[in-house]
Amino acid sequence: MGTNANVRLMDKSDLEACSELMLKVFSGEPWYDQWDSVQHVQQYLAEFMDNPVFLGFVIEQDGKILGASFGHTKSWYSGKEYHIQEYYIDTGWQGSGLGSALMNGMKAYLSSVHIHCMVLLTEKDLPVENFYRKHGFEVKKDIIFMANRF
Repeated sequence: MGTNANVRLMDKSDLEACSELMLKVFSGEPWYDQWDSVQHVQQYLAEFMDNPVFLGFVIEQDGKILGASFGHTKSWYSGKEYHIQEYYIDTGWQGSGLGSALMNGMKAYLSSVHIHCMVLLTEKDLPVENFYRKHGFEVKKDIIFMANRF
């Protein structure tokens, strides 16, 4: 990873670059998401940004966004939590330490504002599961994810 990578809070002006990057990352393996267009991704991510408790981060190098986290805070009995909705690193930079730098920068910021818990949903048995485990995430055995498609 380059020494001039910078983690910062996301701004509305980052939406277009983050949308283009998300389309690039999730169109390939192992996800193969089929978004209609970058505008469709932009609409999806803008909905997160419109949430009054939105909190997003980017990691950039030389002014280019190379990764992002879209999420929101949530009050809970044990204090506020940060819920990660989308987290991604440019495919060419995955495995370089950039994802860890983003995660560590997020943890530092969240700790500074007294948020000491992050939660997320991800797919099982993909390399990303090991990445999150490496950063202290654990599988909660007493929680199930349920959906009702109709």
